Amino acid sequence: MRHNKQIKEQATARMREGKTSLLELAREYGVSTNTLRTWFKDSEARSKAQSSAKRIATALSREKYTSASQRQRLLMHALEQSPATIIVTDAEGKIVYANPKFVETTGYAVTEAIGQNPRLLKSGETSSEDYRQLWKAITGGKEWRGTFHNRRKDGSLYWERASISPVFDAAGKIANFMAVKEDITEYMEAEAARRRSADSFHSVFAALPFAVLVVDAAGCIQLANSAAEIMFGTPQLVAKRLDGLNLRWLDADGVALAADAHPLRMLLRRKTDGDELRMRLGLVPPIGGTRWLNVTIRTLRLPDAEELAVLLVLDEAGGA
Repeated sequence: MRHNKQIKEQATARMREGKTSLLELAREYGVSTNTLRTWFKDSEARSKAQSSAKRIATALSREKYTSASQRQRLLMHALEQSPATIIVTDAEGKIVYANPKFVETTGYAVTEAIGQNPRLLKSGETSSEDYRQLWKAITGGKEWRGTFHNRRKDGSLYWERASISPVFDAAGKIANFMAVKEDITEYMEAEAARRRSADSFHSVFAALPFAVLVVDAAGCIQLANSAAEIMFGTPQLVAKRLDGLNLRWLDADGVALAADAHPLRMLLRRKTDGDELRMRLGLVPPIGGTRWLNVTIRTLRLPDAEELAVLLVLDEAGGA
């Protein structure tokens, strides 16, 4: 599967958060963990390039703009070619420099921006308190990092990730503030679409009238819907072992099945992706009573998993 820039940025951002394991992300995006590591490495390289642009901007803000030195010309050239939006303000917060990427991103000409406060881009979605905390941090000599939902000159909205830092003069006083910003509109829209898709999937999955589970080769439940929890008489099935749920299974003749004789285990032993069995089984949950089920069991391979897993679909079959 070919993944676009937005999906890669979304995946690497979630890797940085560290809230989801690498294996889980690999399964979600349908790629190997090595591919995820490659995406992350590429993202880090871009981040270093932006950090380099920030260092250049810092050095530039310490130079006299009227200087004709070769060093200054090189610094200015690098700054003008930066893929990140860079704004330098004076100590009062008025813009004294904006690079071409600023013009491309916002639609404002440099001449329109000079002398203005960067809040000319505000959309109204960032509160006065947020701006107060930002100003407090940078006037206190600290770097501020955050995200803005800003408005372009034409009225359209865009997202950007920003790093704003104070720049000190030789006497140790704050002389300028510098913002290095990255347009992340496509990433934010992709993330919002992913959340909507995930929410829709979970809503549909939860509403299915029959039980659905995915069980890995070790017998651990990776996915289960509400109908499965009700059928088994056990809440929160995910991460539990199927053979630890105190369930009894009966064959079509009503004879109890040994754990190793369960069709799920038989299918896994074949080690063939896409195998499928359909049968009628009895289930006796911990709450008692026998439930006769039409059962479909199909092997599948989870993303980046070495062993097969199985999909179980269990539907009420009526009386014995």
